[in-house]
Amino acid sequence: MDNKTTFKRGDMFYADMPQGVGSEQSGYRPVIILQNDVGNKHSTTVIVAPLTSVSHTKAKLPTHYTMKAESGLEKPSIVLLEQIHTIDKQRLQKYIGKASDKALAGIEFALAISLGFIGPVSKTIEIGLCSTCKDLLSRAGAFSIESKNTACTCSRCGFSKGTVFKVTQKR
Repeated sequence: MDNKTTFKRGDMFYADMPQGVGSEQSGYRPVIILQNDVGNKHSTTVIVAPLTSVSHTKAKLPTHYTMKAESGLEKPSIVLLEQIHTIDKQRLQKYIGKASDKALAGIEFALAISLGFIGPVSKTIEIGLCSTCKDLLSRAGAFSIESKNTACTCSRCGFSKGTVFKVTQKR
């Protein structure tokens, strides 16, 4: 690991991920820290999500968040929130950069979907979505989506122009 001794939510590193099976992400690859900063300060482990290069053949899931080539990323990447891992901090190698607040908001939304926090017991949320991300949620069939007709930037992908929608889990 380089000289970085503090770890914060949203920090991105290259990490030596354990060997995987099938579609599990493994090897030396970028990851983003998801764990809260209290856990990051006191634990010897961190909770991360792997990133992979943007691919037109990879399925677009509501548990994915696409990041632009920014914040130290060399190319556009997809954060795979369905593949979160707890790893020892010693696996974190080279510091890449810190995700923007806008990217973190989109990542948190995709993580909430992955973990089922946006479900029967959750409240309706209002979120900005571009047409592509709205279509992803619509195709999942689990959400009722109603336009609020307010222009914004997409909270999920973080860079496309969109509209504010009221999103409710279908019962």
